[in-house]
Amino acid sequence: MGSHHAKALEEHSWVGGGLDAYIYRVTPTIVVKTVRRDRTPEEKAAEHPFLKEIAFYKRLDECKDRSPDIVECFLMLRDHIFLSYCAHKAVAPRFYERQERETGGNGLHGRLIRVKEYEDPALVARWIQQITSALEYVERMGFCHNDLHASNCLLDRNFNLKLADFGRATTIGQPLEGTLPRRAKPIRSGPLTGTYGLCSARTEQFAVGTLLYFMVYGHEPYDDRILSAAEWDRRFGESEFPDLNRNGVFDGLISACWHDVYPTMALLAYDCRRKTKGMVSNAEYVLIDSEKETRTCKALIRRGLLGPEWALRFQPTWRRYLQALVKKGKSIWEWFLQRFWAWSP
Repeated sequence: MGSHHAKALEEHSWVGGGLDAYIYRVTPTIVVKTVRRDRTPEEKAAEHPFLKEIAFYKRLDECKDRSPDIVECFLMLRDHIFLSYCAHKAVAPRFYERQERETGGNGLHGRLIRVKEYEDPALVARWIQQITSALEYVERMGFCHNDLHASNCLLDRNFNLKLADFGRATTIGQPLEGTLPRRAKPIRSGPLTGTYGLCSARTEQFAVGTLLYFMVYGHEPYDDRILSAAEWDRRFGESEFPDLNRNGVFDGLISACWHDVYPTMALLAYDCRRKTKGMVSNAEYVLIDSEKETRTCKALIRRGLLGPEWALRFQPTWRRYLQALVKKGKSIWEWFLQRFWAWSP
């Protein structure tokens, strides 16, 4: 993935990260996602999640319209992606802060004791409309997100939900890998037994059901129990799901998603809008001037945000030629001086 100049970037505020990347806030409205070198070995090119995310955003750039429910990308480089900053960050911490849990080990959450406070149904209705709208758009592009959970759903300053992190996005029909029950249902019979099947509306809507359960019930399914991996597989593979008894509209949508009712994500998005229109809170979207933000990104690079190599690449053509001439002239002058002193008696 090339050389990595991170010193200037790492002087900015760290706002998040995972196994493959770190994210830094470089302006009030822009973050930079960069390859994490301390954990990421030199990858087999096309398999690296960072490259998959770049491939997705390149395809998104080819689309004539834009989805307001997907985190905006302003600029893509081989090791860096410039994205819109979401002021309220991920949905997940908002819910974990309202839980009482046993002490966990290794930085993990312990067993759930109780939920102290539930989310406003009007906000949940808005969020489920926005996430399914984003996934409908992704489906129309020919992709599945494949990594839908509350940590990949961000909130802007007006509490609108934005779908993020496309490092596992693949074209529809590819095998679904690297996931677990809660977000996917294991296949129990047929030629795909023991797998989660192929990426499709079936796999995406199951993850939507679990995400909606998390937002309505304030915790993940079976979070109040300690289950082995085998028991997780058994319960979800046999459609043995938690009881649904909090909200008729949301419970119906969760159950439909878990039982693969919708043949497309477009139909799921339509049903969510139809069933929640009387309970949703009005959304005020933040207007983003993408061209202006892209110019800002390039200006930051020219000033050295990503190191001297990228700074030079983003200089105007005339300036690059001038720098090359100055460098060449300096070399000639140094050569002349060396010869002069060598000839001097």
